[in-house]
Amino acid sequence: MISAIVLVNCRFPFEARILDELDKLSVVNHVYRTSGIYDLIVKVSADTGNGLRRTVCADIGTIHNINSTVTRVIAYPTLGT
Repeated sequence: MISAIVLVNCRFPFEARILDELDKLSVVNHVYRTSGIYDLIVKVSADTGNGLRRTVCADIGTIHNINSTVTRVIAYPTLGT
């Protein structure tokens, strides 16, 4: 399992429909509204890196009125190495 944080920039004005579309995606764990450069922080999980890439590019990135995304994979440190 691989998890990531996706920072989402939406076209102004922000539409609640974007939240509805994200909620339909099974890979989306949490969605947070925020202020600043990014409008949303989305936590996603997928089985593989390719699955994660496909989710961000094909599913999240194509939602109407999403301008851009930045993805940061969550790395789990190995203790004692």
